Amino acid sequence: MKLRNIILSLSIASMAFLASCGDKTSSNPKPTISLKSVSNYNPTTGTVNMGSVITVNVISTAGSDAMKNIVITAKLANGSTKTILDTALISKNIDFTRSIACQGGVGDVVVYTFTANDNNGESASTQLSTSIIPEDLPLDGIADQKVYNALATGFNSAYNLELSVPISSGSPSVKDILDKTPSGAAQWANTWGSGNGSKFVKCTSNDYNNAASTTYLYNLWVAGKATATDQISGMKVGDVYLVKTGQSGVTFGLYLLNITSVNDLPAAGNQNDFIVFDYKKFTP
Repeated sequence: MKLRNIILSLSIASMAFLASCGDKTSSNPKPTISLKSVSNYNPTTGTVNMGSVITVNVISTAGSDAMKNIVITAKLANGSTKTILDTALISKNIDFTRSIACQGGVGDVVVYTFTANDNNGESASTQLSTSIIPEDLPLDGIADQKVYNALATGFNSAYNLELSVPISSGSPSVKDILDKTPSGAAQWANTWGSGNGSKFVKCTSNDYNNAASTTYLYNLWVAGKATATDQISGMKVGDVYLVKTGQSGVTFGLYLLNITSVNDLPAAGNQNDFIVFDYKKFTP
């Protein structure tokens, strides 16, 4: 009985010790940070126009004698985080204005985080969430573009929609369209993906005929993004697809494609299959 009481007492003491360790919190005072004003940003809708510059007035006070630094980051639509500002500061009270080039492309939601790091090891942050919308600008038409079977020798099996150029090599990051026929396949797969995470939305011929502005393509994306896919297959003449590029640093990034010819060459060993398309885009 005594042994059992001793073990029970030790268990209770151990639990109390662990609880006391878990209850420890820092007694250091925390800094404060807030945004006094933000220009070129609509606070009602949380929107900013593509290509705009957001100007932010940041107010911060150290919890100790002085701040260590202020860091501004942007979390992009692809999940990556980009540092916009990391500046060392030595004052207690901070009041500064920063202009930030709008990050991301049309249809993206970009979250900016403003973090104050104190010299006493404490920090505080605030966020600004932005949805990027287009200005209403006209589109250009590009005709008779080709993407070949990836197994075709000497032909371009990828396409950069932003620059309007077919490509066969180079960085995957600029390949908005990429033929996905696997190595060693006997026949063409008639499947497109991308090298950079582009998304495809099936649209209609009426959409292609009526598309004349950036606003029209943006509304197509808003309406169809829930059905967007990483790949499309079985393309045929008359198919229309909206493509949202995975490229970074583009001004608009939405393109509307109309398939005008599908050339499937069934002869064994002939891999020179290709698709011809027209498309509409915004040219900065």
